[in-house]
Amino acid sequence: MIKLKKIPISIVIPTLGNRNISFCLNSISLSSYLPKEILIVVPSENYNKVKYKSSYYKKLSIKIILSKKKNQVYQRILGFKKAKCNYIMQLDDDVKLTKDCLFRLYKFIKDKNDIAVAPRYADKVKFSPIYKRPTNIILKIYHWLLNSKKGFKPGTISLCGFNYAEENHLSGFKNHEWLSGGAIMHYKKNVLFKNYYPYNFNRSICEDILHSLILRKNKIKLMKLYSARVFAAESSRINNEIKFTLVLKNLFNEFLIRRYIVKKFNLSIFRLYIYFLIYFLRILLNLFKK
Repeated sequence: MIKLKKIPISIVIPTLGNRNISFCLNSISLSSYLPKEILIVVPSENYNKVKYKSSYYKKLSIKIILSKKKNQVYQRILGFKKAKCNYIMQLDDDVKLTKDCLFRLYKFIKDKNDIAVAPRYADKVKFSPIYKRPTNIILKIYHWLLNSKKGFKPGTISLCGFNYAEENHLSGFKNHEWLSGGAIMHYKKNVLFKNYYPYNFNRSICEDILHSLILRKNKIKLMKLYSARVFAAESSRINNEIKFTLVLKNLFNEFLIRRYIVKKFNLSIFRLYIYFLIYFLRILLNLFKK
């Protein structure tokens, strides 16, 4: 029997036991180096879903941790507290890793105690022009409203609390102001063990922005390693919902958390209101088109 190579990483996966976790676990099982442990944190009532799916991956050291709450941040922190390795990777259950992703991230972070590192999302997602580098005067004005003279700046958090997407490089690494919470590797001593998220939404909207800002306040550098890659389905946007009442509820929840972030980190509340006014108008236009 071939002895599989393992690296001292604990992977923490908060989940509700949805089908995506099978794709996530399968990608980990195909890695060139396996983690020492995988901690799947699931609400108690969903235990059987996870137990059934995880039983297929015999070569992975999987532990199931039961959570009292259905909350991504709460579940993730619960897993952090149980992790035994010096390096911890937080991973969403719908993220798939390439074969060498884990080893590349570990090799990069090893012996660096003041950084957190994330892979590049390699999905070919079609975004609206408003999320891309502006090519006309109207979009340039829009980004000036959000971020003053800095304008559109990938990998940063704007003055209104809106997070610009990462730069699409294929190699090298770069310091970022925020990292997507779907896949980040930490040195264990830098991990946040207290629940920093102020609301109990069904979905932890913008948690990665708040998480990143707190890490940076704690003097942790956020690095993007472009040669390490993951894939994930595009995060659902609130204006993709069918019911208008649900759209409004999600929009209001997003406003609450972004306002909390803006106030906590002394960003611009005025620019935040501009952002949400335009955001709301865009949602209305999209709904009327359907």
